[in-house]
Amino acid sequence: MLDNHTIQACIKGDQRTHRKVYETCAPYVFAIVKNYFNTDDDRKDAMQEVFASLFTSLKNFDQTKGVFKSWLSRLVVYQCISLIKKSNNLQVTYAAEIEDQIPDTTLLYLEQFSTQDLDKMLALMPQGYKTIFLLSVIEEYSHKEIGELLGIAPETSRSQLFRGIKWIKNNIFTDAKMVQYGLQ
Repeated sequence: MLDNHTIQACIKGDQRTHRKVYETCAPYVFAIVKNYFNTDDDRKDAMQEVFASLFTSLKNFDQTKGVFKSWLSRLVVYQCISLIKKSNNLQVTYAAEIEDQIPDTTLLYLEQFSTQDLDKMLALMPQGYKTIFLLSVIEEYSHKEIGELLGIAPETSRSQLFRGIKWIKNNIFTDAKMVQYGLQ
């Protein structure tokens, strides 16, 4: 994505390099941001926050510990979660029950969705379910990591993921709903 020379020039404050970093990274960053936010205004705010954070924390990137794209992905996710928390839109249901079985058929069926269909589905999903679904299924965070990130117990994360998948099954995976939402 970015070579070390570009990263170093950006750290030194080269404005042309800042522009190059933005132009290179913006499509990738937006692909993540659009999943967490439904409105254009929220997405623009998130993009602005992500790049402000990127430019101020780029000096912390250590290429010996990983690739830039992975580091950037984590930064984007953390910024999105931070913005969701600030807006108080993250509503997590704390439940005593823990579901051990996630319906594999639902996840397998989701793999057949196009990117556009997944975008439509995510736009309809309640924010709490969507956030944990994205972190677990798309970003592949563990429930322990999700719990630490959101300030919830890993069991709550697991339960929310199960409820999110159940929501998908009940609200998306019926023939009538698929047609209604334009997913078929």
